[in-house]
Amino acid sequence: MEKILTIVRHKPGRFRFLLRALHSVYNQTSKEVKVAIYCMGAEQDLSKDEYSYINTIQEKYNLSLIPFNQDVSEIIKKSDCEYICFLDDDDTWAPEYLSRISSTLTATRLKYPSINAIACHSNKVVEVAERNRIIINTTSPWNHYLAVGPLSFDVIHYKNSLPISSCFFVKNSIFNIINKHNFSSPSFFWPFLIDYLSQNDLWILPEPLAFYHFRENTDFKYGNFTEINREECEIDYRLMINNMMRDSKNSTLLNTLLSNLTNSNMVYKLSNIENKLNERK
Repeated sequence: MEKILTIVRHKPGRFRFLLRALHSVYNQTSKEVKVAIYCMGAEQDLSKDEYSYINTIQEKYNLSLIPFNQDVSEIIKKSDCEYICFLDDDDTWAPEYLSRISSTLTATRLKYPSINAIACHSNKVVEVAERNRIIINTTSPWNHYLAVGPLSFDVIHYKNSLPISSCFFVKNSIFNIINKHNFSSPSFFWPFLIDYLSQNDLWILPEPLAFYHFRENTDFKYGNFTEINREECEIDYRLMINNMMRDSKNSTLLNTLLSNLTNSNMVYKLSNIENKLNERK
């Protein structure tokens, strides 16, 4: 029986990224993994190559396709896997990612039972996608300042300090939280993580086993969605946070959200001051 359910969030039309992401999963030293592809768009938007490839490998790798807008929390709840993790289709893992992160979480929980999730360090990979090639320009540390041990609340004041593809969860700790969030939204993960951490502890594994890929392309097909649609994503994010604050009966969550907003406002003001100083030069 597979121990780990990996849900790959795939945007139709990005076949080369999907191939790379799935290769990253199936190249893991740990083979106790079941894969589900969540289609972030209508199934008919999949290209012929994408659809044919998914159909070909479904039986071989015990892979399933989750249609757009299907309730992901129900998929997770019905899964017989013990752990859940996510991988965006343009991100990748080191071959030992699943092995190291699952064994560390299992060992850590024996001593600290409140730890229900774990995240490793990530490296940021700057690349260019053109024609049939992906050219890597630089690879650098993304969040290596995070120290080993339980994640402190002050860290989550900084949006995206933990990429979705670096986090790994105990299944039973997640499905009653994820159903309150829009999994198909590019802005899904950070509001979800804040909500999750108001009820659970997360351990940091200081090993760079996840790779957050960032493209310098500005075109819609190959660029990073959150960068190309930055204004739309920011509006979506604010609406999610506002909704969480209205509905929250959890004082820990509410205080975290307020602190997050205060910190964001401070960063915004500092950014404006910096821009004005640069204009005077």
